[in-house]
Amino acid sequence: MAFTVEEFRKFLDLIEQHPELREELRRYVLTQELLALPTEVRDLSRRVDRLEQAVESLTEAVRELVTVVRSHDERLSRVEQEVADLRELIRELAELTRRHDTELREIRALLARQDERIARLEEIAARQEERLARLEEIAARQEERLARQEERLDRHEERLDRIEIEMREMRAAITTLTEAVTALTRKTEEHDRRLDRLSRIYGAEVELRALRRILDLYTAAGWEPVTRPRAVAVNGEFDVVVLMRHPDRGEYWFVVEAKARLHPRDVVEFAGKLQRQQVRRALREQGVSGLTMAYLYGYSVDRRVDEAARSLGIGILDELGEAVAPQPVTLD
Repeated sequence: MAFTVEEFRKFLDLIEQHPELREELRRYVLTQELLALPTEVRDLSRRVDRLEQAVESLTEAVRELVTVVRSHDERLSRVEQEVADLRELIRELAELTRRHDTELREIRALLARQDERIARLEEIAARQEERLARLEEIAARQEERLARQEERLDRHEERLDRIEIEMREMRAAITTLTEAVTALTRKTEEHDRRLDRLSRIYGAEVELRALRRILDLYTAAGWEPVTRPRAVAVNGEFDVVVLMRHPDRGEYWFVVEAKARLHPRDVVEFAGKLQRQQVRRALREQGVSGLTMAYLYGYSVDRRVDEAARSLGIGILDELGEAVAPQPVTLD
């Protein structure tokens, strides 16, 4: 039985006059999944809001951690400077010790020459007794000089003893500093591990932000998700892959990769990855084929990214929405 235009209009008037029939009509026309879609979208928005609050807390924790690491870097710099000063002092002490050794050798040589001279004087005294008095006077002067030399040697020995004590104290201080630097290195490694865990959590939050931006952008333009958004591991990972349908434009696949910091080289690498045949083949094996919109999302975006994206047909999303519209590509 044909359904005429006039009958269709009467049917619409009937629905307009009886609003209670609209819900009944929706249950017959729309699927259960489409009826539940607004509720699911509201739930997803609330989850994203909670995640944003968690990211703010994590960001504050990262700032505090950066402050601690900087403090440790400053302390390490001071320790390194102190070690350098100690090395310079040890070098000066070594130089002073070498000078003392030279002076000692000169003193010993002088004493040897004095011994030779005394021997010659004694020989002369034996041959020339008349010069004995003068030689005894000379010997007395030499003895006084030797006494002064011995006193000088004693002072040098005392000074060398003090230097040896100071060097032992410096070695102990260097050992203590070395242990402190080793402990600081272990703490720095622990900080690195904690930063790596925070980085993984932050990466998940960036992916959720990218999902929210693409869904908000296209659902507002009349698109509806056909599949649930999922990540696809292909030569790395596409963070968000979802099939969406528009009443006029049909079905398109949306492929999104999220970055905390987005640079022009990321755009070039992403475009190159989409052109590789093995990547396209892997996507087709997971059901992704046909017309596709490729997006990059960046929490922080370099100002040169937009120009690179336009030249390569890649879409750009940021915290404000769509910065560059993509050019559709076919993955068949």
